[in-house]
Amino acid sequence: MRGAAVLAICGSLLLGSQALAERTTIRVGDHPGLGRIVLDLTAPGAPYSVEEVQDGLILRLAPGLEPDLSLARRLPRNLLAMEPAPDGLRLTLRPGARLRHYRLGTYLVLDLHDGPAPRATPATEARAQPASRAAGARQARGQDSARPAPAPAASTPTPPALPPVAPVADGPPPPIREAAPAPAPAPAPSVNAGLPLRSIAGKEGRVLVLPLPAETGLAVLRRGDTLLVVLDQPHVFDTGPLRDDPVFGRLRSETLPEATILRLPVSPPAMLRARRDGERWLFSPLPEVSHERSILAEPGEGRVVLRAAAPGRPVPISDPETGFPILVGTVREAGQSVPTARNLAQVDLLPTQLGVAALARADTAALRRVGDRFILSGISGVAAADPNAEAGSMTRIMEVPSIETSALQERLRSLQANIAAAPPLARLPLRRESAEALLALGLPQEAQAMIRLAFQEDPRASTDPRSLVAHGAAALLASRISEAQGLSAANLPGNDEVTLWRAALAAANGDTAAASPGFAATIPLLVGYPELLKARLLPVAAEALLEAGDLAAANRLLRAVGDRSDLAYARARLAEAEGRAADALNLYVGVAAGRDRLARAKALRRSVEIRLATGALDPAGGATALEAGLFAWRGDSEELGTRMRIAALRQTAGDSRGALEMLKEAVGIFPDQAAQIRPAQEGALLQALARESPTVAVAMSETHAALLPRDGRGAEALALLAERLAAMDLPERGAALAQQALEQAAPGQRAGLVTRLAGLRLAAGDAPGALAVLQAAQADPAEAVARGLLTARAKAAMGARDEAAAIFRSLGPAGLTALAALLAEQQDWAGASDALLSLAAARPDDPATPREILRAAAFAALGGDNARLGAIRAAWLGRLASGPIADALAALTADPVRGLSDLPRLQRELDLFRGFPNRLEAFRTAAANPG
Repeated sequence: MRGAAVLAICGSLLLGSQALAERTTIRVGDHPGLGRIVLDLTAPGAPYSVEEVQDGLILRLAPGLEPDLSLARRLPRNLLAMEPAPDGLRLTLRPGARLRHYRLGTYLVLDLHDGPAPRATPATEARAQPASRAAGARQARGQDSARPAPAPAASTPTPPALPPVAPVADGPPPPIREAAPAPAPAPAPSVNAGLPLRSIAGKEGRVLVLPLPAETGLAVLRRGDTLLVVLDQPHVFDTGPLRDDPVFGRLRSETLPEATILRLPVSPPAMLRARRDGERWLFSPLPEVSHERSILAEPGEGRVVLRAAAPGRPVPISDPETGFPILVGTVREAGQSVPTARNLAQVDLLPTQLGVAALARADTAALRRVGDRFILSGISGVAAADPNAEAGSMTRIMEVPSIETSALQERLRSLQANIAAAPPLARLPLRRESAEALLALGLPQEAQAMIRLAFQEDPRASTDPRSLVAHGAAALLASRISEAQGLSAANLPGNDEVTLWRAALAAANGDTAAASPGFAATIPLLVGYPELLKARLLPVAAEALLEAGDLAAANRLLRAVGDRSDLAYARARLAEAEGRAADALNLYVGVAAGRDRLARAKALRRSVEIRLATGALDPAGGATALEAGLFAWRGDSEELGTRMRIAALRQTAGDSRGALEMLKEAVGIFPDQAAQIRPAQEGALLQALARESPTVAVAMSETHAALLPRDGRGAEALALLAERLAAMDLPERGAALAQQALEQAAPGQRAGLVTRLAGLRLAAGDAPGALAVLQAAQADPAEAVARGLLTARAKAAMGARDEAAAIFRSLGPAGLTALAALLAEQQDWAGASDALLSLAAARPDDPATPREILRAAAFAALGGDNARLGAIRAAWLGRLASGPIADALAALTADPVRGLSDLPRLQRELDLFRGFPNRLEAFRTAAANPG
């Protein structure tokens, strides 16, 4: 029995602990403008849902999560009720309140925003007046009475208004009655300050967890004995759970309208290292200051530029030491800090552990974010800092020695002797130092071989960040780009030197936009490298900055290194980018006379571009000048770019055939770049088909048939060429090209090409072929009229004139002109005249209507129909504007000659009709080509 009892007790304890572990803690509180409910879901991804019901909201939690309402004794002001539901909570909100819910790490936050304030009514004002009178009476009695008033209880709800108190009469006090025992006071409700903060155990001790959205920016700086953590968004935190924490127990939170400040009293030189972990920031205390990437101050005219990765919003706070404003620039990516202070005239740049901060001593100072940088403006007299002094504050991972070459060689010999004497597993530090010395001597191949020996001997070398960076840098300088990709590995520390070599890797991969920010942020470190290593990196960095358009950083780099011959091309590029064309051209001429073949080829090309831009050369002359310097550098992307530019200039000058020849040579030299060259070849061929004579264009279309675009442009070009051939009385050749275009056409082009092909076959005299094309094609409403006209003309050509006339009539006004021509060929003058008169009646305001009326009168005259002529004269002569057509119509429709008095009129009519056959021929030609 005793064993069974023990088992039962243990089972109940286990079940109780399991149930306790699954209960969801709930905290509530009131804040300005909202009430807040915070649930700890114990897991970041625990599912939940919010459902609107008739009398409130239902918050549904994951199965097994039971809400614990023990800490929610006092509800927020805009929440009427909060009750457990079978699978969550039932919330009843006050009228007008709105719910907003979101996650912050493991917490689910429900914000109940206040509704509009209720309007005051006469009833409420009447109730408020007795309360104010009662308060005045109590104040008067308190002044006359010698007994002190009891102090109000803290956190006590405001009592309801009391009725007026009657004045106390003179005389003995009334007898004291025994009062009923008062109920035991309820425990004071716990008022929650916001989202509870907590700390967890980490490798470096206690770690503060700050659940924040990804768009929140942070900055960390020290002022006196206090570390300030500045957030660029307002958040309300509860520091109560940290009360007994040995490290963060004295953390205090202050919520501002647009920011949040956390204050942690910690004696210097301790710091907080911040790092991002998904949807939260982690803060680890460190005994001394250390930083990863440096945010350097780049002076300009009346401003200072501070580059940062993922900058947040600037936030102004008050300095707890001086009371001056501190302009804080927050960042959304960890590891960025200002290592040293710098005092300027109007501001002091403060050292930070994250982000940037400027102590403003003048009202003109302002900090704003522009793209990927902060601009500190409203200052004057900013001098450029010494790059060598700045390099000392930048973080490194390698120890590349910057000493004399002779001393460096002696050091390398000593290291090699020590390597030979050391056991294999003790050689890693020595090989690493040897590789760094070889890099300083400008021997990257030897440096990479040294690190690879370390990889083969010691398994620790494969995970050693310093060895990995040395290997990647050596491979990059040895032009082994594929072996240098390890520089972009995520496990490398994000310090300044790693940033520099990652920028060099991006430049080697052709991504100058990604390389430019890294080079701009590490100019002092690059300038401080040994000479032989610096000579390899400086031209790459300068060109990347210029290609990306960062002229300010390029200027700083060129000023820092002085007048170096290997940067003459970069100085010319900078002059060109700044609009100093004459200076740039002179500098390019000097570079072209130098011994550096690559710089010479680039300078020749850039000088041609300047002369093209200034109008000194036309496109044809530019192509000739570039072709003259084509063999200055061969075999890489520089030659390919020059050939592509020559082809583009030839195409601009109208020499499409020359452009095609140049591109054909480029494909032969760079077959692996054929896909990149093909769009230029297609464009040149399309231009040639449009501009060359039809016979030459036909030959080129046959020669370069494989280059015709397959996206519909080729079909359109062939169709236009077919029409040009038809215009040269070569309809058979045009029909063949139109058939080829139809076979290559996109689905949306087929309908129009069918109509063109049928028209060309009909013009070539192949009426059955035209009719077969039209009948085989799918009907298209947009082409119905054009196909109907072609079908009727084909049938008329085949002898089915009645069918043709019926088709023309079915087309309405669009077919009347062709119908009139068909009837006139059959000498049905009345029918032709009726068709034209019907067309004129349908389109009386059309500009072609007067000519159609004149043709109708001519057909009536040919038929000798005087009654029709009189009707035309009566209906239309007065509506035509005066001119040749009106005169001709008047002559055609005039009465016949009856006597000598009509002879002058007859003379005028004869003069008019002498030119009438030519006009009729023009009408007949227009009728034969209605499209």
